[in-house]
Amino acid sequence: MNYISCIIQILEIPTIKSYSNNIEMIKFRVQLPYVRNKKQSPIIMNSQIWGDLGYDIVNYYRVNDYALVEGYLSTKDSQGAITINITKLYPFLLTLESNKSN
Repeated sequence: MNYISCIIQILEIPTIKSYSNNIEMIKFRVQLPYVRNKKQSPIIMNSQIWGDLGYDIVNYYRVNDYALVEGYLSTKDSQGAITINITKLYPFLLTLESNKSN
């Protein structure tokens, strides 16, 4: 099975791209958190969100926020780059920004 449920750290927030059939898609990079006791390189993956869920990413999430996601894993090229197609997104640790003007 290629269904995954995990916590991710958002590394970048790009803009929403709209295609000819008026379906929106957003691509961005995410990192899987690792165990602190073991030294390992971070696991960085590409991710995709289709439809209205992309607006939630752009409007409410910031770089270095964490989210619990569910989706499907896939490989797209000959180098074996892993992509997660996110179907469900839940907030986990969000950054609060205040818009106070002095």
